[in-house]
Amino acid sequence: MAGISINEAYNHFASTYVAKENAHVDKHKKSELQNVYKSIAKINKESPLHVLKQDDNAQAEAVGIKEHARTLRSQLEAVNGEEDSALSKKSAVSSDPDKISVEYVGKGSGNTSEFTIAVDNLAISQINAGHFLAPDEEVSLPKGSYAFNVGINGHDYEFQYSIREGNTNHDVQAKLSRLINKAGIGLIAGMQEDADGRSTLIIGSSDTGTKPGQTHRFEISESPTSENPQSVSYFGLNLIAQEPKNAHFYLNGTEHNSSSNRFTVGNEFDITLRAATEPDNPVTISIENESDALIENVRSLINGYNDFIDSVSNVHNDGFKSSKLVGETVSIAEKHINKIDDYGITLKEDGHIDYNAGMLRDKSTDGPPKEAITPLKEFAKDLLDKADEISVDPMKYVERPIFNYKDPHGQNAPSPYITSEYSGMMFNNYC
Repeated sequence: MAGISINEAYNHFASTYVAKENAHVDKHKKSELQNVYKSIAKINKESPLHVLKQDDNAQAEAVGIKEHARTLRSQLEAVNGEEDSALSKKSAVSSDPDKISVEYVGKGSGNTSEFTIAVDNLAISQINAGHFLAPDEEVSLPKGSYAFNVGINGHDYEFQYSIREGNTNHDVQAKLSRLINKAGIGLIAGMQEDADGRSTLIIGSSDTGTKPGQTHRFEISESPTSENPQSVSYFGLNLIAQEPKNAHFYLNGTEHNSSSNRFTVGNEFDITLRAATEPDNPVTISIENESDALIENVRSLINGYNDFIDSVSNVHNDGFKSSKLVGETVSIAEKHINKIDDYGITLKEDGHIDYNAGMLRDKSTDGPPKEAITPLKEFAKDLLDKADEISVDPMKYVERPIFNYKDPHGQNAPSPYITSEYSGMMFNNYC
C-alpha cells in the first residue's frame, strides 16, 4: 500500500477518534466541570417538566447549535481575558501561516519580538499496516482464545479476544480495531481496503515522533499467555509501514528537534508546524504593533459573533426556535455596540456587526481607546455567558410543550441530565 494511502487512512482515523488539537476550551479544570454540573442541576430543579416532540431534525439542530456555541466560546476566550488590555494584548503573526502558525501566549513582558524558523520535516506518527486479506473468507486460524501485547509509553498492555466458527477476516479485523480504540492507550486503529477489495487493519500512534532513547512509539508482539499463537503474524499487526520521526527545524539558524509539531518558544509563542519550508526561505514570526493587535482581536470578536448569527439564521426547522436565539443574541449586541459608532463599529439592521478597520486604527494612534475597549469587553463577556447558557441547555430552543409544573414548595430532585437528554452532554470526542 502506498505511503500516501496509509497517511490518508490514518488521518481519517485520527480525526474520528482523537480529540481536536486546538481547543484549550475543551480542556477543563475540575472546578469548571463542577460548575457545569451545578448549572444543569439548578436548571432542572427549577424548571417545569416538558414533553419533547419526536422530531429528530430539531434535536439534531440543537446538537448543532451547541457545537456552534462551543466554537463561539473558543473565539471569545482569546479576547475575554481578565486584564483590561485583553482586547489590545500583543498578537503574533507568521509570514507564512500555511507552513507555520503562531499564537501569542505570553504576558507581554518578554523581550522576543522577531525570529525565524526553517523546517526540514514535520514530526510524524508510527503507523503499522497489516496484511491485506480477503474480507469474506473465514479466518485461517484455529478457533479459540487469542492474545497479543502492546508496549507503549513504557507500559505493556495485553489484548484478549476470541475467534469463533464462521468469523471472517473482516469480522476479526473490525473486532481488533474496536478493542484498540476503546482501550485509550494512545493508539488509533481502523480498516482500509485496497483496489481488489481486500481489507487490512491500520494501527497508528496518536503521538508523533519518538522519546529519547527509543526508536519506535509502540511495539506489538504475541502474548506468551495466548492459547493460540500466530495471530500477530497472520494479521500483520507488527508490520511497520511508517517509522515515527521527530520534527527537524532551525530556530534563528540553530538546529532543533521536537517529538511534536506544536511547542512553545520563550514561553511567549505557541508554534504549530504545518509543512516544511522552502530551502533558504525561513518563516518569520513577529509581534504585531499595538494598533494591529487591537484590530486583529476586534476582528476575531466580531467575526465570531457574525458567524454564530449566520449559523443560527440558517436553521430552517419548524421545531427549532432559531428566531428566538437570534433575537436574544442580537439584543446583546444592541446593548453594547450602539455606543461605539464613532470607532467604525456599527450594528446593522440584519443583526450583523460591521467594522471599519481603518477608522478604528486612526482612533488608536495614541493607544487602545478606552471608550471602545470597555463596551467591547462587556459585549464579549455577555456573549460568553450566552454561549455557556446555550451549551448547558440547547434544548430550550426546541419546541417542547410544558407537561407539568414542579411544586415550588417541594423538595425536587435536581434530575441533572434531563436538559441534556439529547444534546447537553453530547460531545464529539471532546470529553
